[in-house]
Amino acid sequence: MTGIPFRCDPAHTALVVVVDVQNDFCSPRGAPAGAGFGCGAGPASAPLDSTVLSSRHQTRHHRDAPHVPTTMESMMKRMPLVSAAAAATLVLSGCGGGSESPEPQGLDPDSPVAVNVAETAGIPSAYLNYGVQQGFFEEEGLDVTVDVSAGGAAAVPGLISGGLQLAGSNTVSALLAVEQGLPITMVAPGTFGSETEGEDFSAVLVAGDSDIREPADLAGKTIAVNTLENIGDVTISAALQEHGVDPESVRFVEIGFPDMIPALERGQIDAAWEIEPFVTIGAESGARPLLWPYVEARPGLMVGSFLATQEYHEQNPEVIEAFRNGLEATAESVTEDPDAFRDALPDLARVTPEVAESMTLPQWKAEIDVESLEYIEEQMREHGIIGEPVDIDAVVAD
Repeated sequence: MTGIPFRCDPAHTALVVVVDVQNDFCSPRGAPAGAGFGCGAGPASAPLDSTVLSSRHQTRHHRDAPHVPTTMESMMKRMPLVSAAAAATLVLSGCGGGSESPEPQGLDPDSPVAVNVAETAGIPSAYLNYGVQQGFFEEEGLDVTVDVSAGGAAAVPGLISGGLQLAGSNTVSALLAVEQGLPITMVAPGTFGSETEGEDFSAVLVAGDSDIREPADLAGKTIAVNTLENIGDVTISAALQEHGVDPESVRFVEIGFPDMIPALERGQIDAAWEIEPFVTIGAESGARPLLWPYVEARPGLMVGSFLATQEYHEQNPEVIEAFRNGLEATAESVTEDPDAFRDALPDLARVTPEVAESMTLPQWKAEIDVESLEYIEEQMREHGIIGEPVDIDAVVAD
């Protein structure tokens, strides 16, 4: 906390630390963070030549390539600054004596509380927007604005700086933030993978004419993921091990979801890890699914989550409860009437009605799956993404 001046006000008035954190980890082609579908993602039709691939998409296992900081490394470099400021905030909140968190009293739908929520582009953000569109959050007294983000790594700084009240994040980004000492807590689950191989919203695709016919053929190949050292390569590595393939033999490169299929068609990568709607879009262009990482790593894996700062969670229990209720109502609606959700996807996810009709939807559930978090934490340690164990019980909010 050296270098962060503060004092305790004897009158116990509120003190605020303003943290200026650049939320530019995953800015697509220089645009503001969250402006595109994924890290490094630009328009789907933008050309991606070999020069761009070698200079902009850093590899994970290519030992001879010059080092370019990955998304996670950029995040980690900013962690000391953010962690110190966050620690100062926690100390300041204790000035003048402790106080218990208020009990949820419920919000007034006639005077909704405005909350900014980031969620990953594609099906995750479309799902959240669907709940907003259907009025499920408004009924709980919330005025939710959805900020489409490149992923959890890009959204976490927005939570710390106060620009976001809640953020959708994959579980790897969430655990990494906690491991780095950020005062983050998991308040609700997000997307879940399928229980059945071949029926999931995430898959590794290869070109239709590729000589890669089975997972064992991926050894020594290049696979595109949207963010290095994150949920994609963690689950792919686990799935490859199930097929007897050494993950260290695979070269991962970082490319935005919309740009992966064009790169695959040009032969600049051997395989592409996609989520919906890009899995279906890729299949319609002739690509073949080869691996189902979420399912093959752990059937029913909880992939997504929603995060808040510990301080916001403690001080706004009624907002957290209302948000959970809105998510649960959205999940029930999509489960009971998936066709209505599919009908909304052309507008919400900017896909054709044909893609909306045929794509595989994730599962959404009401409760956080602690066993999934324990599995992901174990895989993160095994693959060197974190060095020390993370206390899962401390991550999950009450």
